[in-house]
Amino acid sequence: MLNKVLATSLALSLAILVVCNASALGQQTAANPTNPSSSPDQARLPDLNGTSSEPQAPSTPPVGRPGQPASASPDSLLLGPSANPAQPSTGENRSAPEPSLEPLGAGMGGFSPFMSPVVGRAPFRADYQAAWFAPEAVAGQNTNLGYVRQDLSFGFPLWQNGTCDEWFFSANLRSEIFQTHAIFPDTGQPFPQDLWNIRFSTTYRHLFDNGWIGGGSVSVGSASDKPFNSINEMTAGLNAFLRVPEGEHNAWLFTLSYSPTSELPIPIPGVAFVWQPSDTFRANIGLPFQIMWRPTDDLNFDLSYMLLTTVHARATYRVCRPVRLYVAYAWENEAYLPADRPDNNDRLYDVDQRVTTGALINLNQHASLDFSGGYIFDHYYFEGKNILNGTNFNRIDVADGPYVSLKLLIRW
Repeated sequence: MLNKVLATSLALSLAILVVCNASALGQQTAANPTNPSSSPDQARLPDLNGTSSEPQAPSTPPVGRPGQPASASPDSLLLGPSANPAQPSTGENRSAPEPSLEPLGAGMGGFSPFMSPVVGRAPFRADYQAAWFAPEAVAGQNTNLGYVRQDLSFGFPLWQNGTCDEWFFSANLRSEIFQTHAIFPDTGQPFPQDLWNIRFSTTYRHLFDNGWIGGGSVSVGSASDKPFNSINEMTAGLNAFLRVPEGEHNAWLFTLSYSPTSELPIPIPGVAFVWQPSDTFRANIGLPFQIMWRPTDDLNFDLSYMLLTTVHARATYRVCRPVRLYVAYAWENEAYLPADRPDNNDRLYDVDQRVTTGALINLNQHASLDFSGGYIFDHYYFEGKNILNGTNFNRIDVADGPYVSLKLLIRW
C-alpha cells in the first residue's frame, strides 16, 4: 500500500513538473516583445477557479446602475446561482470529498454566489467526480464498510440580460455504492447497499436601481436508498437572500434557508457583513462566517463555518500558472431519507472529518482536472430527527482510512 502511495505521489510530482515546464515554455513563446502588457505573466486572465491568476487590479467605481461593476472582477467570475447558497450543511448541498474547487463559491470557505455584486453573467458549468473510500472496520461488527462515490452536476442560465436579471437552472446527482454487511444495531436492519441524492434547482436574482440585489431559489429532489419511492423520500429546499451594498466594497447580506435534510430542519436566518478592506482580504462576519486571505500572489487561505458542524479550511499554492496545490480540512454531514426508516421524521446522517491534499491543473480556458487524496476520520452514521444528541440511534462507527478522488470541471 505504501509503495503504491509513493509511486502515485512520484508520478503526480513528475506530471506537475512537466506541465509547469510546458506552460513556461508556452508563455515564453507566446510573449510579444513589442507589447509587454500582453505577456501572459502580466495579463489578469481568470482561471477556472473564478479568481485571477495574478494579483487583483484595484477596484474601479461602478459605472451605470448602482451596484453593477463596470468591469469583470473576481466576484463577477463566480459560478452563478448554480453553486450552493450559504446555508446549513444538508443532504442536498454537501460538498464533494475534497474541497470545492471554486474558492469564491460556496463549499470551501468561499463566498456564496448570492453575495456577488454582478448579475446576469452566469456561465454554463459541468462537473464530474469519482472518489474511492477504502473499506474499513465497523466498530462492534465483523465486517468492513467502503464505498465508491460519484457526483455529476451541471447548470446553465435559462435567461439573463447581462445587467440586472439572472435566472439559472442546475441539476445534481450523487451515487454512493457500498461494500459492506453492516447492520443497524438497534433495529437489526441491513445498511443500504446504495444511497442516492438527486436534486433539481432554479435560482433568480435581480439588481434593483438602488444597487440592492435580491432573489431566491427553489430545489426539489430525493435523497434516499430508493429515490422518489414515495413522497416521504422527497426533498425540497427554499432560500431567500438580499445583498445591500455598504460603500464601494462592503455589503450586508441577509439570508433565509430551509431544507428538510439539514442539521436543523427548520428555517435558518442569516445576517452577515461582507467586509473587504483590501484586494487581498475579505471576510463574511456573521452567519455564515467566511474568510478569504491572499498574503502573496501565489498563496490563498480560505475558512468557513456554518451551523452546526460544517467547517472548511483550505490553503492553496500556485506552483506555476496552470497548476495549484492545496491542503484542506473539512468537517461535514449529509442526510438521507431511507425508504424503510422506522419513523418518517427520522433521517440517516453521515458525519465525517477529512484532511486532503490535491493538485488542480487547468487544461485550457474552459476545463480543469483535480486529483486529490486524503484521510477520512471520525466517520459515523446514525438515525435521528436532527443531528443533536438525544434523538439519535442506530449508530455505526467506521474506522479511519484513506480515499482518493478525481474531478473534471468545465466552465463555458
